[in-house]
Amino acid sequence: MKVKHAITLKDQLNILLKNKQEGKLKDFLNDQYPQDLAETLENLNAEEQTECFKLLELEAASKVLAELNHEAQMNLLKALEPKHTASIISLMDVDDATDIIIQLPEEEKTALLKELPDPIQQAHVQELIAYPPESAGGIMSTDFLRLRSDMTVHLAFNYVRRQAADYKAQVYYLYVVDNSNILAGVISLRNLICAPFNDLVVNHMNTEIITCKVTDDQETVAKTISKYDLIALPIIDEDNSLKGIVTVDDVVDILSTETTEDIYQGSGISNEVTSDQLISGKVTYATAARLPWLLVTLIGEAIAAFIIASFDKTVISAPIAISFMPLLSGLSGNIGGQTATIIVRGLVTGDIELKHTFKYVYHELKIGIALGTTCALFTGLIAWYLHGTPALGLVVAFALLCSMTVAVLLGTVFPILLQYLKKDPATASSPVITTLLDILSFSFYLTIVSILLKYLR
Repeated sequence: MKVKHAITLKDQLNILLKNKQEGKLKDFLNDQYPQDLAETLENLNAEEQTECFKLLELEAASKVLAELNHEAQMNLLKALEPKHTASIISLMDVDDATDIIIQLPEEEKTALLKELPDPIQQAHVQELIAYPPESAGGIMSTDFLRLRSDMTVHLAFNYVRRQAADYKAQVYYLYVVDNSNILAGVISLRNLICAPFNDLVVNHMNTEIITCKVTDDQETVAKTISKYDLIALPIIDEDNSLKGIVTVDDVVDILSTETTEDIYQGSGISNEVTSDQLISGKVTYATAARLPWLLVTLIGEAIAAFIIASFDKTVISAPIAISFMPLLSGLSGNIGGQTATIIVRGLVTGDIELKHTFKYVYHELKIGIALGTTCALFTGLIAWYLHGTPALGLVVAFALLCSMTVAVLLGTVFPILLQYLKKDPATASSPVITTLLDILSFSFYLTIVSILLKYLR
């Protein structure tokens, strides 16, 4: 009976490892769900991971290897003999095999490809490696069934039965191609079963096919599958030749990856480093990923500090007015970050279209003015009440209104501008917007305070 709880699995695995019961350990490992076992192996040290993995049967090992994180995969590939690794990878889906092989150094990649026993799988992996990793071609699978348009239904039915049995192929849709592998249509398994045996497949296929190109970004593929509620999506090249498919389970991985990437970029963290490297990898990985935007922020805030220092006489003459600068910075940065998050999400999901840019800018501007006016009113009254100076309340309120309005404009325009330039809008991260706002807000506020200094004392 398979263990369904990772905690129980981990406890039993530790006992078997501690007691050196190799026979029982082997049976135990091969009786687990690959997802549960992969999660547990990731929490073991490198030596224990290798010891357990070597006890897995080839088919179980191939499933577990596909579920492991990058760090654990690389550790095992270093510990295993190339022939053993090739035997395991040969049992994996082509897209999963490609994901692992592409991470290897060039020499190891070439050597492992040569060890693959199936020349067809070898050719498919080499084809997928040639595509960018985040493109439709890079994530598609070549493990699917295709039919010829001139087949009879009887011949097609027998072909599907044989292929599904021999190769354990997943049957989502049956794609129909002509003699040149040009995608001609699609037929469901249900329609194939219901069609007369002596009729041709071409008479029962649907020619209105939703497709993506091999060069399309993986986000485009995920949106297409989600929009049309598809189980699988055919991927074609520029000549409409059928190259592969992307299935709905791949979309889950894509969305997880893209969401993680957007979260990291929105926090000023490079997406060149994987999640497991950031959390449990070498300190140098996490440092390299987080340092660049921190340095950008440092330079920006140094400029803000220089601006404050250049108003030294104002700072000395009106310390009460200066005490409200953190409030301006905090509220402006907050509303700017909120706006950027909303706009970035809208651009990613397709809810915001570039052709309607001015409509969204105007909409957010109205919201910014409404929020800015409300916050400015409360802040102005607080400043007036605390210090008994109406002029101080007006200055703080006016500066806050202007600052928050500019923050909304930046949070709206910056991501849209990046989208226009074909850049990832998530790069419009909160640290960047906050730093720009500090420079603009402090300059504007200190200028007003300097002009009205005689009324604020």
